[in-house]
This record gives sequence, C-alpha cells and structure tokens, in this order.
Amino acid sequence: KVPFHHWSIILIDCSFLPYIKMLSRLYHVRNSARQQCRCGSIVQRSLASTSAIGSSARSAAATSRLHEIAIGASCNSSDKSSYMYNSSAIIGALAAAASYLSLSDNNDSMKNKVLAEQASSRTHPSPTPSDKNGVFELDTDPAAEEIDIDTVPIYTSADVAKNNGKNGSCIWMSYGGIIYDVTNFIHNHPGGSERILLAAGSAVEPYWHLYRQHFATDLPMQLMTRMIVGRLAEEDQDAIDAQMEQMVEENEDPYVHEPTRSDVLIVHGDQPMNAEVPADVLTSSYITPSDLFYIRHHHPVPFLTSNDSANFSLDIDINVSGDEGAKDAKDAKNKNTFKVTMEDLKKLPKVEVVATLQCSGNRRGDMNSVKRTSGTAWSQGAISTSKWGGARLTDVLKFAGIDDPVALTEQDGVQKHVRFESLDGMRASIHMEKATNPYGDVIVAYEMNDEPLTRDHGYPLRVVVPGYAAVRNVKWLKRIEIATSEAEGAWQQGLNYKTLPPSVTDAKSVNLEKMPSMTEVAVFSGITHIDTEENNLSKTKYKPGKTVMVKAKGWAWSGGGRNIVRVDLTGDGGSSWATANIVEGGDQKFGRAWAWVFWECEVPAVVEKDGTVQLSSKAVDLAFNSQPESVAHAWNVRGLGNNSWHTATRRV
Repeated sequence: KVPFHHWSIILIDCSFLPYIKMLSRLYHVRNSARQQCRCGSIVQRSLASTSAIGSSARSAAATSRLHEIAIGASCNSSDKSSYMYNSSAIIGALAAAASYLSLSDNNDSMKNKVLAEQASSRTHPSPTPSDKNGVFELDTDPAAEEIDIDTVPIYTSADVAKNNGKNGSCIWMSYGGIIYDVTNFIHNHPGGSERILLAAGSAVEPYWHLYRQHFATDLPMQLMTRMIVGRLAEEDQDAIDAQMEQMVEENEDPYVHEPTRSDVLIVHGDQPMNAEVPADVLTSSYITPSDLFYIRHHHPVPFLTSNDSANFSLDIDINVSGDEGAKDAKDAKNKNTFKVTMEDLKKLPKVEVVATLQCSGNRRGDMNSVKRTSGTAWSQGAISTSKWGGARLTDVLKFAGIDDPVALTEQDGVQKHVRFESLDGMRASIHMEKATNPYGDVIVAYEMNDEPLTRDHGYPLRVVVPGYAAVRNVKWLKRIEIATSEAEGAWQQGLNYKTLPPSVTDAKSVNLEKMPSMTEVAVFSGITHIDTEENNLSKTKYKPGKTVMVKAKGWAWSGGGRNIVRVDLTGDGGSSWATANIVEGGDQKFGRAWAWVFWECEVPAVVEKDGTVQLSSKAVDLAFNSQPESVAHAWNVRGLGNNSWHTATRRV
C-alpha cells in the first residue's frame, strides 16, 4: 500500500539495497506512461548507486541468492494473464529476502530451511550455492565493489558522447546517472558487439527499454560495477529521464501485444518471454501441446494485423551474395528477389516432420554450479517436440527459380549458406548441404501440431532444421537468401552461440571468426520422474547406505538425426548401471531420428545421508557418442551445450 515512488527510499532505509533492481521491472508496467518514467528513473538511479557502493556485510553469493529468491517469489505470485509483477508479489519477495537476510551467519540450519522452502515452490530454477564461493559469485574486483560513488568525477553528456569508440577513444555509456567505460567488455557482450555499440557515447536507457532481459538477473549490474568511471551531471540525467518519459508517452510499449501463455510454464523472464516446461510435465505427452512448448525469445513477439497476415509474403533472394560478376549488385539482388505468398507455399507438396527443438542453453543452470555463466539459468525444460507441417525448403527454392538446388550447392566448389531473416531482425544460417539434403527434412513450416503456427512459435512461417540447435530454426521467417558466407549478426557470427573452451572467459583472447557456431548438436537425456516401489512409499525409513529399487522415467535425444540406441542409469554414482527400456520414439528412421525418445527404468539406488536417492542418466546414440560425467569438463562462459550426465534426487 506504500506509494510506489517512496519504495526505493524505504528499501534503502531497510538495508535492501540489492533488491531495488527488482523494482526496476515495474518501470514497464505501471498505470501511466508518466509514472513509468518517473518511477523508473528513481529505481535506475538508486540501483546504479547502490550497486556501486556494495556491502561489506554481505557476500556476493548471499546477495545474489537473495535477489534470486525475490525474483522467484515475484514470478510465483505474478498475474499469469498479463505476466506483470504486482505490488503484492514485490512485498512478498522482499519479505522472503528479509527472512533470509536476518539469519545470522552461524545459523546454517535455519538458512538451509529457508532455501529449501524457496526451492520447493514453482519458480524458475536456480542452482544451489556452492560451499566455497557461491554459484553467482563473479570474479569482481573488491576495490570496485567498495567504490565510493560520491568521490568519482562528474561528467556531462557531451563528455560521454566524445567517448564513442571512434578515432581511438574509449567507449563510454551512461545508465541511471552513472557512467561506465565498456571498452574492454564489447567483445564479451552476450548480445553481440554490434548491438551494444548502438549505445556507444550515449545513454543505455532507451535500449534497455526494449531489451528488458537486462532486468531478469543481477548479472548486468554486477558486471557494470567494475566499469564505473564517473557520474553523469544531474541536469543531463534529468534530460534523459525527460526523453524516456516522452518516448513512452508517444510510442506504444513494444511488449503490449504479447500473447497469453500457459501458467504451467516456468517463467525465467517475461519481457522478452523465456519459459521452460516443468520436469513433471515434460514427458507427459510425446508430442508437446503447443501451449506448453518452451519459449525462447530475444525480442517482443512480432504482431501482425489481419491485413498484415492476409498480405504476408516470404522474400527469397536467389542471387548468390558475394558474386562479383554482377555490375550492379543491388540491381541484381532486387531482380532476383522472389516473393512467395502463403497460398503459393500451400500449393507445394506438404511435408510433416516430428522434430525436437532444444535451446542451446538448456541446463545452463547446472553449469552455474561450477562457475557462473551468462544467460538464462535453464533447468532441463528448454526442450519440446512438435509435429511440424509445411513445404520442403528445396521445393520452395525451386519455386523461387533455382532449377537444381543440389547442383547449386556443388557449383564452383565454393561453400554456400542459406540465410534466414526474421520479422524481429534475428538472422541465422545453415550450410547449403543440410538445406538441400533430401533426407535432411528441412522445411518452411506453417503448421504446428496440425494447427497454424502460434505467435510464440513463429506465426506465420518458421524454418524447421531437424537435428540442429533451435536457434537455427528461425521463427517469424520473412526472408531467405543464398550466400557464400554465414548470416551476419550476433546469433551466427558473434559470441552468442559459440562454445568457447573451458579456460576462456574473455572472448578477446580467441578469434571468434574461426570458431564455428552451434549447428548440429550432441546427445542429451533427462530424468523427469523418480518413484519408489509402491509398497515402500513413505512406509519405511531407510538407513543411509541401504540399496532400494526405484523407478525412473525421462527423455533422450541426439542431434543430427542420430538414433538413441541406449539410455543408462546409475543410483550409486556410476559404480553400476541399469539399461532403460525405450517406450516411445524408438522406431524412427535410421539416421532421421529428429525427435526424442521416452524411456523407463528400474534402478537400484543407494540411500544418501539425507534420506534421498540420487540418479544419473546418460544416453548413447547411433554413433556411440555418450554423455560425459562431469559438467565441469563441458563448462563454457556462455553456458551452451550442457550434455553432462543429468542428475535428479528423490527423498525415500
């Protein structure tokens, strides 16, 4: 019931400095545009200042865990119809944070109780802090954490503008009245260097108004704390606030037309929407219902009016980009661009493909148990399977004027790529060999589970590239072109989807151009259910060290169409193994197993000291690739491609 514009002051008085960040989410969902900007400004300034100050009374791990509890509680109490955080959720979140903060450092049992209570609720999953440093602790400079924000120099917007990276200058940006030197961070920006450079020499606020994933975790502010070089003159920050206020009043909120989503999904961030399927739902249906398919967005969902939909067409450029033979490349490009309507596509032979899509960062949360990564801390639920319907990509290319796509692939011996561009500006590509392989089953899809594509999953068109990382399955497809180089941009050539070696934490130390982006993926599995034998349920208290029989269920999938030949489970840390029965999906065509399998298994498991059993699964595919045991060996700074053993526990 406290007026919103007073909250940040109260939070400071109550020593809740790290959680002001959570209130910045309300910057986008207040009742009026004017209030959005004024409240947002208060929150942003408070956040920037308090993040810089830091607190010697709390460890980085505890601070991050409290933030995770707060965000989780607000997700748990959010208005499911609109996915906007409400005041009750915020107050409840702060209460949860307070209960943890008030516990003394030597009261570990009470702390663990609070953590257990939070973990039992359905919020987005977060790894348990490690005993030593804590999952979320970054290698921050202690001096930067203790900086006195009142002692740093004051600069004007004109000073910031001079530091725009041109003519050898540094790259400065301002946010919430604080100025940051991001020169050394450009190459490590998860969204790509070209995107962060849009704000070079200016304020970040207008960009974060669109890219609201920066508010989903505390990572951006933790990273920025190291980069503080000064404060922005107050009158200049007032001008930025006024600019933001005008922008919000005069322009429609980019997220105002978001679709309604199922409240079953576990939401990691709602603007843009990133949500996964709960483990207990993941294997409830072999074909994932469309409303329960996991959601991974980088931007607001494109909104097409009825008129837009009726007049929609797909642009296909059949001129091979990079061909120096054309006198006027621009004219040649326009001349060879062909428009394909939805009616045209539906006249082509319809193909249906059952294929599994998995986010490249699935199970990133487990990697955070080794060291924090950048990106959404997915559990195992960023994977789903649908029956996709549409036209083969090769048929679409032929319709657009390419007589023989396979011959074009081999022409001149030059590697060619098929580039895809989305209505939201996302660009990705695949090699021509995959695109034209008659057994590769790449399609331009307009149906999902026998219905038109939903807006969240690509309406009106998307490309489906079976066996590849989901990022190559471009949603909201608006353009296809043939080129002698990969698609430009962060999603193909930048850091976003490149798996760096475990030892590399700074992208400047490697040549990203020589590192391949994720395409065909490895072999994966997950445990979704663990049940003890019926006659043992809660009737017997097992002593630690005793072996009991448990029943487990789960999924397995391999990229490249490689069939799953076996799934092994262990209940004793790998000393012994049981082989699962594949109960669904085991009859897929040789080398074209684009979808997952479901399995069941009875496993002897050793009871741990805490009264739980711990199972691990590993799948083996047609090439006898097997999942590695340790997540530490697979760790990479972007948290991609985690296919280590999947581990799950159950109290017996």
